This record gives sequence, structure tokens and C-alpha cells, in this order.
Amino acid sequence: MGTQLIFTVGTNPLPVWIAWFHLKNVLTPKVSEVRLVHTPDTVNERDRLINKCQGANFLKHIPTSPGNPGTVRNDVSVILNNLNPGIDHLHVHYTGGTKVMSVETVAEIEYNPTKINLGTSYLDPRGAAGPMIVDSDGHHLVPDTRVNVTPDIDLIAYLNGFRLGPFRHAFRGKEEHCPAAKEICTISKEMQDALLECQKQNWLSGQQLEQAACAAFREALNSIRRDNCALFHNVYVRRINATDVDKHFELDVVGVLGYQIVVVSCTVDGDNDMIKTKGMEVILRARQLGGDEARAIVLCSANRGVARRVQKELHDEAGSTGTPLQVWGRDKWQQLPDNLENYLRGNDLHWK
Repeated sequence: MGTQLIFTVGTNPLPVWIAWFHLKNVLTPKVSEVRLVHTPDTVNERDRLINKCQGANFLKHIPTSPGNPGTVRNDVSVILNNLNPGIDHLHVHYTGGTKVMSVETVAEIEYNPTKINLGTSYLDPRGAAGPMIVDSDGHHLVPDTRVNVTPDIDLIAYLNGFRLGPFRHAFRGKEEHCPAAKEICTISKEMQDALLECQKQNWLSGQQLEQAACAAFREALNSIRRDNCALFHNVYVRRINATDVDKHFELDVVGVLGYQIVVVSCTVDGDNDMIKTKGMEVILRARQLGGDEARAIVLCSANRGVARRVQKELHDEAGSTGTPLQVWGRDKWQQLPDNLENYLRGNDLHWK
């Protein structure tokens, strides 16, 4: 006996890959087949999943409509009409794709007269102790989906349609080299000195503030002691199919727990408008690299009042229901490692 595992695929394939990574090991009977339900607009996302779901026995994939219920039901009927011998369980994971795709895929299987055993699940990114996979009965199939996931920043970028340095970039007729992301495993003397100056609240250059942020983030991760955390400095990012003359972007500091990222963008500017522009850019870039549940912090030299005002304006304009972006002013500098640790351990992230 075996299980056919079915995924609805949307424009954010990272949660689908995470669900595959875990469900292939926890479902009973064992997963022996995998199908992807997608739309014509998410063929690239589908193909990236196929490439990275190593060892999966993929059946013929099902293209369907993103918004026509009848079309979705008709398209997914092939699943029940062509069951292989030995498959007596179907499990639909519906985190990806549109609501219509998710609802109608489950409905077509659930109300089919064959009465095959059906299970469903969803990746809840805001579980009580972090992101979790929950089944239709409310059971936590995976209590924390970040556990046992290697913090592979290249994989995260690839699944979301990007690649990291090293690569060449043509700028104003000159060729520039964008190096590979540098993992920060230990705190260098240069970074430690920058952090000490930051804690004294002395004036810092932009580079020193980045170094201080790296040191503080590393200290925070060391205190948390999760065994699958990683920290990177100067992460250069561009789309997979970009050419040497296409734009890229750079992220100052990127922390990863499993697959979940937190980006720290540093600026010594204290001007309201400049910080706001920085905030809009960093949350967009963080989500491009790490998906919808990425988080970002703007570390700046503004006073606490300005930082709070800019943060509120950014939340209001973005229509955010949570706190995906925070703005930290100079008042956070003195206890920066502790502030980062408290943020990571808090009820929004649960890096503990």
C-alpha cells in the first residue's frame, strides 16, 4: 500500500518544497508517488520544484485554471481515474496555488464515489511555536517545519527564481565582480571592534555598522543554539535568467533558520524619507529571496521617535497584519546582540 502525494503549486514554491521535505518522511502509508497541480503561469515554479525534490517519483503533472472551479475539478479528476495498483491513500497539500485550486482539488477527490482514503494538510506559517504543517483534523504533522532543514541559502534563492553571486555585472561600461555570499561562522576582530563602537553609540561608517550587525547577529544565534542556523554578509542576488547587464541587488546581513530568513539592512542615515525608502526596498528584496514569510530590519541612526514613526508608516502603507519589517534606531545600538536575540526568540519568529 502507498500514498500519492499531491501538491497545488503557486508563485511561491518554497513552502511546497518544505512540505515535500517533511511529508515524504511522516505520512503513512509511505509516499510512493507525487503529483503537481499548477497553472500555465507557474510552469517555471513547477520545474524548479521537480529539480530540487530529489528522489520523488513524479507522475504526469496536471495543468489547470487558477480561477475556474469547473475546470479545476475536471482536470484533477484524472487522479482518481488513473490510480496505479497499490495506491490506497491520497494526500493533498494545498499551501501553494490559488484558493480555487486548493478547494476544488480537495473537493473533487473527497466527494468522488470511489471513497479512497484522503488526507489533507497545510503549512501554517504562524503556528504557536513557529511554522508547522497541520492536517485536516488539526494534528501537527510537523510541529516546526524549520527543524532538520539545512540552511541552504542558494536553494532558497533558486526555488524563488533567483541565484546568488559569484557573477559578473556590467555597470557603466565596466565589468564588476559580485562575490559569493560569505558565511559568518565566527566574529572577526574587525567585527567585534565595530560592535564595541556601536555599543558606545559612537559615529560609525556604513561598513562598520554592517560589521557590527554581523557580530551582534552572530552573538544572538550563538545564544539561541539552534543547530541549523547560518549567517551571511553581502549577499548579491539576481534573477536566474538575468544577463550581465541586468540589475542585481545586495542584502547586507542575512540570517537563516532552516529556510526562514531575516535580513538586516544598515544605514547611518537618520532622515525620515531615506529610512522609509530603505525599508520599502529591504522588505521587497527579503521576500523576493526568502518568500512571503521573510522578515527584515532596518538598522539606522535615527532617534527612537523617528524610527517608530517610520515603522508605523511602512506598516500602514504596506497593509501588513504582522511585523515583517522593523525599524531600529540608535537606541537599539547599545544592546544590539540582546535586542536581536529577543527579536528572534519572540512570538513572531520563535527562533528558540
